[in-house]
Amino acid sequence: MPADRSFQLIEAVAERFEGAPVARRRRWSDAFKTEMVARSCEPGANVSALAREIGISPSQLFSWRAAAPKNG
Repeated sequence: MPADRSFQLIEAVAERFEGAPVARRRRWSDAFKTEMVARSCEPGANVSALAREIGISPSQLFSWRAAAPKNG
């Protein structure tokens, strides 16, 4: 490593940032997941937009869809 590189120390503060979630993990009811999966499967539905609307990542909503029982 070249001798002219410099490093900065970043201090992590345990205090809660403004607007950060209060709980570490959120729990979603099965009924809520079922409703959101149904909404995401409607014709013309945008999964990413729906995920943003409810405050989760699109990958989480896709996981819920994959875990949902298949009809038919």
